[in-house]
Amino acid sequence: MKSIRLAPLGVVATCLCSTVSVAHEATKIADDQHTSHWPLKQITKEIRCTDNPHALRNALNKTYQSQNVRFVISGECRGPIKIQRSGIEIINDSGLSGSLRVRAKDKGVGSAILIESSSVKLDNFNIDVPNGVVAVEAKANATLTLNHVTTNAKAAEQTPFYQFVVTDNSTAYLSELSGNTVGIYNSSYANFIEDCDQIKVDVYDTSAGYSKSENHFRSVQVAGNGYFLADDESHINLLMVWSKGAAEINNESSVGELQMGGQSLFAAYKSSTISGPYSLWGNVVFELEHSKAYNWKAVTKPNSIIAGHNATVNGVFYPDWQWTGQDSK
Repeated sequence: MKSIRLAPLGVVATCLCSTVSVAHEATKIADDQHTSHWPLKQITKEIRCTDNPHALRNALNKTYQSQNVRFVISGECRGPIKIQRSGIEIINDSGLSGSLRVRAKDKGVGSAILIESSSVKLDNFNIDVPNGVVAVEAKANATLTLNHVTTNAKAAEQTPFYQFVVTDNSTAYLSELSGNTVGIYNSSYANFIEDCDQIKVDVYDTSAGYSKSENHFRSVQVAGNGYFLADDESHINLLMVWSKGAAEINNESSVGELQMGGQSLFAAYKSSTISGPYSLWGNVVFELEHSKAYNWKAVTKPNSIIAGHNATVNGVFYPDWQWTGQDSK
């Protein structure tokens, strides 16, 4: 029988050591490649505009190896700025010293912050602009989240004028606003989430607006196949619906004055209330569904649809579909 020859232990150990070393290097290279090809989920950059007013604008022009970049601003940052990449968040510092300003001598500026084809969040700072300059404009399929942003923006001569504009198939989520004007048009959508007070809203051109959670509007105007839904105890002081526009209130929401005309629709659902006065022109649809209307006066409009299901009008309850526009039984 032939004897089995064993390799010296030193040779085997050397081979194993070499194999482990090669495997370790291969793993390290793979990890390095993975790190370089997969960006961080989020990074935070402190932007000190006190030292350099253009710091925010300069930071936005840089490329970052991250899906999301949060800019924490301090001091007065110089505008205007344009954002064309998603994942940007601009937020005030803990001392609330951050703001954005467009100077009067900056001619030809349309908006202080222009967001195009990207997803951006703006949170808790002031935007100071000359007359006629929009504070924030979201366009070209942009998505804007706006929280507690204040501004002094107001019209110069042109009307209508909006402090915040959502247009060209864009979407906005708005909260903690007070006394602002918002324009929604060109197939866009805006969701007023919470804590919005005394807001003026115009919805045009196949666009839509939605209010949730006890928001208060000083006026809402809907036209051109636009739509607005005031839900969950929302309130509108003045509602205007024109030119194939539609507006509905739902779930204990309310409207003060109502103006309608040009093949438009208004409906109230689920214990909602409208108090008047009412101005109705053209052919309209006015419907009450388990809701109330006060100060109603009968109108003669044979080509309109005025009806209520289990409606209460001027304090009188009309079961089923018995209400058809009369002001008393």
